[in-house]
Amino acid sequence: MQKLFSTLAILMAILLAPGIGGVARASSFNPGAAGFPTVLRGDQLLFGAMAVDLFGIRAPQPGTVCRADNISFQCGDAAAQAVRRIVQDYAVSCEKVSDSQLFPMLTECHIGQSDLNRLILRAGWAMVDMNVCDTYARCKTYIADQNFARDNHKGMWMGTPPASLIAATKKSETVTSPGAKAAIRNAIFNVDLAAEMKAQQEPDRTLISFLMP
Repeated sequence: MQKLFSTLAILMAILLAPGIGGVARASSFNPGAAGFPTVLRGDQLLFGAMAVDLFGIRAPQPGTVCRADNISFQCGDAAAQAVRRIVQDYAVSCEKVSDSQLFPMLTECHIGQSDLNRLILRAGWAMVDMNVCDTYARCKTYIADQNFARDNHKGMWMGTPPASLIAATKKSETVTSPGAKAAIRNAIFNVDLAAEMKAQQEPDRTLISFLMP
């Protein structure tokens, strides 16, 4: 009997331990990932078979070209390499932040007590995604980290970040055409008061009204 209990204890330890390849089992109450990831891009990690995107930031995509002092370089590859140096030999834990994108999961990641998203911003290899950042509690901190990299000419800020990345991280604005604006204005002011009064005077035809004595 004692041997049976020992076997069960070992099995439970295996089930609760980090998975193969250093990937921990995600909690159903606090979904995410943990372990030693592969860096796919400057803003995307791979834990086993599960890819996660870093919430609130965007790095240049593979193949994106940047310029610094009239020198062109592949800043997408440089960003990924910089993140590899940051996470090298360190365990990373990521927690799900948003339900707006399920695959890959949007996460905020940490190395110990350090916020990986912020480390990448401060190193100058990503920009704050203003399409989501203004609704996020850490937005001001992220912007301060980006400003630090810009003011100290870190990473992409040695030159000018690529136009494609600037456009992708700029907050989208809803544009209403002149025709749509006129339709809204007419709907507000073209109110048929006579028809509204007539409708109010009509007898109530709901089921409740017929049941009333």
